[in-house]
Amino acid sequence: MFPNIGNVLILTRRSKGREDKMKRLLFVTCLVLWGCGYTFQGSGSVLPSDVKRVYVPFVENNSSEPGLATVMTEALRDSFERYGVVRIVDSAAQADAVLRAKILSVKSDTQTSTSNTDTALQNQLVLRLAAELRRTSGAVLWRNSDMQVAKTYGAQSGVVVTTSAAFASSNLDAADLGALDTRELSRGQQQEALSELAEDAAQDVYDRAVAPDF
Repeated sequence: MFPNIGNVLILTRRSKGREDKMKRLLFVTCLVLWGCGYTFQGSGSVLPSDVKRVYVPFVENNSSEPGLATVMTEALRDSFERYGVVRIVDSAAQADAVLRAKILSVKSDTQTSTSNTDTALQNQLVLRLAAELRRTSGAVLWRNSDMQVAKTYGAQSGVVVTTSAAFASSNLDAADLGALDTRELSRGQQQEALSELAEDAAQDVYDRAVAPDF
């Protein structure tokens, strides 16, 4: 039996009406979000329109971590180039602005310990960083003389989270933990935490210097 043509037309009109309502609602929602200043990270910049190319020289390192300057430099370059708002160039002569950064210190403190032996279970690393973005002509676009980021890591095999992203990106697996003494384990976890701190600090610099409203 064929469906009643009148019923089909009514259903079609109703479906079209619902679709039109959804389109109008979506349009109004977009207008509201736009008016409130909402946008997607990486889609805009507070930098002047003529600042498109940024040079990041090697980071100065005042901490006792010898390899951290290299990790921090690469993290800053990656962070600034990730969203395509600016382009990282190889020299100041090619740049509209220069981002200079200095690692002020890296401090490690015991976060938690056993009550009877004072053996560290978790340590916390705190990285302090100074950075500024300056036009090649000399004008300062952004500056922060003391930024801090922190990361907690396990110092004992029993408190190392083997399902975490940090552990997954390391060179260890769960079977290796028992073969490492406390000092080796703590140092390995500290190096992973330092890499994550560098990435967090670099993202923080980008968010503050380029997109603080996002």
